[in-house]
Amino acid sequence: MINTIWNLAKLDLLLWRRMPIAIASALIPPLGMTILLIVLSFSVTRQPVALVVQSNQPNALEMEKIISSDTDAYLLRNVDQRTAQKLLADQQVAAIITIPKDFDQKVLQDDASVNLKLNNVDIDFSDDIRRAVERSAAEFDAPQLGLDGELDEAAETNSIPSVEGGINPYLIDINENDLRQTNVSFLNYQVIPAFILLIISVGLMGTALLCAKDIEEKTSRNLILAPVSSRELVSGRLLGGLLMSMIITFPVLFICFLFGVIAPPLDHIPALIELFLATGLCAAGLGAALGSLLKGAKLVAMSSSVLATYLFFLGGGFTTIAFLPDWLQDISDFIPIRYAIDGMRQTLFYPDLQGVGKDITILTGTAIIAVILGSVAVRKSWRG
Repeated sequence: MINTIWNLAKLDLLLWRRMPIAIASALIPPLGMTILLIVLSFSVTRQPVALVVQSNQPNALEMEKIISSDTDAYLLRNVDQRTAQKLLADQQVAAIITIPKDFDQKVLQDDASVNLKLNNVDIDFSDDIRRAVERSAAEFDAPQLGLDGELDEAAETNSIPSVEGGINPYLIDINENDLRQTNVSFLNYQVIPAFILLIISVGLMGTALLCAKDIEEKTSRNLILAPVSSRELVSGRLLGGLLMSMIITFPVLFICFLFGVIAPPLDHIPALIELFLATGLCAAGLGAALGSLLKGAKLVAMSSSVLATYLFFLGGGFTTIAFLPDWLQDISDFIPIRYAIDGMRQTLFYPDLQGVGKDITILTGTAIIAVILGSVAVRKSWRG
């Protein structure tokens, strides 16, 4: 019995070795999710912040040192004011901390402050940044309140005047300037973009599997002989993928609207629909190309799922783009789903449509390119 079991086990190992697709299917999802979790673990604890120091006096430099040393809280960039404003506008940082020119003078007058300009995209991230800045300000007043809990020795070597026990009498205020006049819960901010993932997954996988099925079952030959132009056939296939994603998405969207989960201003609804249609068409085009280039329904399904997940991740679906490492932020600039998610959040959560026109333009251009690539791939697969 032991020999039989051992021989069966060896046979299974040999079969696994001859099925690289099955091995890849087993390994890629956990490896990919591990990488994702590692990246997210870094992103949720460190706030991307621009630091502007407008003074080179001792107290200002001490404040800069405190903020810079808190590497567990800040992913810091020391820049000038103009660069900081550009980084904030491009969502490469979530806030700007400014140590003003008169900081030292105000310290001596017990009226010093640090300026915080915050992109308050949602309550949780905003509060994390507020707490981090408050902790840094408190550490200036009382070094033992810093993250590392500095001892009296640190207080004694501090260049700032101190009293008995290491407490500094100069209180530092924080002048906060929020970019947005609204608060969004972390749950809504993170979960609502799942609509985009739904559109991508359905449009991408549905169109890809239909194209793969045509190749596997040889039905593409019958399509070529039909008294219809190939352009019309391909257009019908892409339209089917788009309609499939919309048929599933719009009822879910309506239910969320009905129960108050989302409440976009009425004049934002056309922009929201445009974003959804452009995203769906983009997904259908990519799905057509994927289903025509890969062989086998299982491989197509797995590849579609992985591609949809990583497009969503790199587009900022799992976390704010500014909280990702720099190299991932650079990659996300070329991911069209980023603009779908940014545009959707803007139309649903905020009173204006700032940047949505740009998002729709980029998505539409990407959809056109995806449709062209998908059409070429489908025609080539039918002729082959």
